[in-house]
Amino acid sequence: MVHQNFPGQFRQLAPHLESRGHELVAICSHQRPVALKGRLFRYSEPEKLSGVPLGSQLWHDGQQRAFAVARLAQSLAADGWKPDRILGHSGWGETLGLSSVWPDVPQILWPELWVRPEHGGYGVDPLKPSISLESQLEQLGRNAMTRAALADASAWVMPTEHQANSLPLEFRDRRLHVIHEGIDTQLAKPNPSVSFALRGITIDRSVPTITLVNRNLERLRGFDVFMRSLPKVFTQHPQVRVLIVGDNEAGYGGEAGPLPLRQRMLKELEGQLDLDRIHFLGRIPHPQLMAVLQASWVHVYLSFPFILGWSLIEAMACGCCIVGSEGAPVSEVIRDGVEGVLIPINAPDRLADQVLKLLADPVRRQSLGRSARQRALLYDQRLTLNQLSEMLNA
Repeated sequence: MVHQNFPGQFRQLAPHLESRGHELVAICSHQRPVALKGRLFRYSEPEKLSGVPLGSQLWHDGQQRAFAVARLAQSLAADGWKPDRILGHSGWGETLGLSSVWPDVPQILWPELWVRPEHGGYGVDPLKPSISLESQLEQLGRNAMTRAALADASAWVMPTEHQANSLPLEFRDRRLHVIHEGIDTQLAKPNPSVSFALRGITIDRSVPTITLVNRNLERLRGFDVFMRSLPKVFTQHPQVRVLIVGDNEAGYGGEAGPLPLRQRMLKELEGQLDLDRIHFLGRIPHPQLMAVLQASWVHVYLSFPFILGWSLIEAMACGCCIVGSEGAPVSEVIRDGVEGVLIPINAPDRLADQVLKLLADPVRRQSLGRSARQRALLYDQRLTLNQLSEMLNA
């Protein structure tokens, strides 16, 4: 298994394969502890170039990663070790040299996304300008590296139809398998009696609670729209509290600015928000995240077209009543009025209205939450891991 941020997409698959008696060897470039029974090899992060376009930087990094991983593979081969399968993420160029070491070993890759302008918000975000030549060249560099990696692969895996449909037609054939990584619906499940303290807040289901969860608080995931909806919500609902999980970095959208979006939004909405009822929790451990979702009355998940976050499926599995954004990727897992309520992403007033309606309607909240839970069971890792195992053994 090759992934610079191992386990990454293999978080569930690696222990599943080990539990079935497979010998795993993993290669990564970080120094964090990893729970793995097998051997773990690490290589150094690439040296950065200065004064070059990002597209060129990506290829430079990819070549360095490919050389480092190939040398580790060569040392394994010299010791007489040979894998039956190579599993890797194609996004960083790490697998590009492995066919030189083991030309007859099948490679199964996780491309994740064929990057297009809309995935960065271009053409769909009215506040973004037309895509620049530099951004186009960056995407060209990423996709060219993916194309080179797939040329050596016998199969590739995408977690959703939306992400699979981002691939050019030449890669949408029998080699493509749409299989989600899966979530643990025995951990992510409803818990009406949830109660715990987090950063000085007692969290349970007695207080009307709105939740938002993202890796980073960014416009690509609708954080600004969410914040602009809150003044109306607070005015009309004096008891509601808001729990926000996520880091304060630029995120997938790569937004530039003198201040992070969180600070910009607090400045824009100064005097309009009850800050005593907004709790920014940052990034929290997974068990605490599950408790936050279990305490939620209404969960908001907005996104421009991009990858589907695991947190949405986990929120559904927890029985959350969800207000999401229309279109990809959310509409692939939520049907409007069935598993949740869908609205246009750039509509803070409509978001506020829908949240207020649901806060006042426990019967509908419970109905939507039950349906969301049932849909999430289709993504249970006990199902998806079996599908992945069958694909790997084919």
